Amino acid sequence: AHTVGAALALKGSGRIVVGVIGDGDFCMGMNALWTASAQDLPMMLVVANNQSYYNDEVHQERVAIQRHRSVENKGIGQRLDSPAIDLGSIAKAQGFEADTPVTTAEAFQQALAKGTDFVKSGGRYFIDARIKGGYAS
Repeated sequence: AHTVGAALALKGSGRIVVGVIGDGDFCMGMNALWTASAQDLPMMLVVANNQSYYNDEVHQERVAIQRHRSVENKGIGQRLDSPAIDLGSIAKAQGFEADTPVTTAEAFQQALAKGTDFVKSGGRYFIDARIKGGYAS
C-alpha cells in the first residue's frame, strides 16, 4: 500500500516508483494493486519471495522449544510453497504486467530493466523474486 501511495503522490513527476515487499505482505495486501490499476499509477513492485511467513515460522519454533515440543511442524500454516503461490498471476489479475519468477541475479537484472522501461511508458510491473529463506547472520 505504501508503494501505491508513493505512486499516487509522484504520478506525472517522471520519477519511477519501485517498492520492495515480502511475499507475506503481498498476500495480506494484494488488493492495493487493484487500486494502482484503477488509478492508472505507473509503478514497479518487487516481491522478495521466500515462500513463507518466515517471521511467524521463527515464532512457532521459539514457542515449540519453550513448550518442549518438536519444532518440525513450525512451517504448518506458515509455508507458502506446497503448492507454490503464483504471485505473478495474482498481480496480472489486478492489472499488472508480470513474467515468470526470477531465481538468479542475471534474471533479476533483466526483469528490473524490463520493468523500468514498462513503468517509464506508464505501466505497472511486478517481479516475483524468489529468495532463499531465513535471515542473514
